[in-house]
Amino acid sequence: MSLSIDWAKLYFARNVVKSRFPSIWKIPLVKKEMAVIGRFLKPNLKVLEIGAGDRRMGDVIKKMNPTVIYYSFDIDDSLYHDFYEIDSIEGRFDLIFGFELIEHLTPNDGLIMISKLKKHISNDGRLILGTPNLYHPHRYFGDITHVTPYKYEELGSLVILGGYDVVGFYRKFNDSFLMRILCLYLLIWLHKFFKY
Repeated sequence: MSLSIDWAKLYFARNVVKSRFPSIWKIPLVKKEMAVIGRFLKPNLKVLEIGAGDRRMGDVIKKMNPTVIYYSFDIDDSLYHDFYEIDSIEGRFDLIFGFELIEHLTPNDGLIMISKLKKHISNDGRLILGTPNLYHPHRYFGDITHVTPYKYEELGSLVILGGYDVVGFYRKFNDSFLMRILCLYLLIWLHKFFKY
C-alpha cells in the first residue's frame, strides 16, 4: 500500500484537532500509559499492542484484569509476538494501542499503519497511540531512530485521515515530585510566554 498524504486534507484535519483541543495546557496529565489503558479494560476484552517490544505491557494488563485476551505485534522477530507484519494481523480487537512507535515512521508510513489497523478494530473499539511530547524536546531528540516529531495536533490529524474520530489526548508526565512542582508552577509560565 503506497498511500500518499493529501496535504490539504492534513491541514484541514489539523485545524479540526486544534479547534477541539486548542491548548496543550488544557490536555490532562497522566503519570503512566496504564492510567489511560486501564480506563478501558473490561473482562474478556481483546487487546492488540503494536510495537510491543518485550510484551511488558501485556503482563501489566493481565495483572490488572486476568481475563483480558492480549496479542502483540512487533517487527522484532528475536522476541515472541503473535504477529510480525502488519499485513499478517488477523481478527478484530476491542483495543489497539501502541506507545513510542509512530515517531519511528514517516508520516506516510504512519498513516498507512493507522489505516491498516482500522479494519482490525471492533465497532466500539478504540485506538490509543502515544508519542514523545515535543513540548519537552529532549524526550524526542534523545533517540536517533526517531524519524517524525509529532505535536498532538499532527498526530490527531493523521488519526482523522486514517478514518477515526479523535476523542481525547493525554500528556504523560512522570518526573520526580520536585521536578513536577517546578514544571507545573514555574516553568509552565515560560512555555506559555514563548507560546510553546
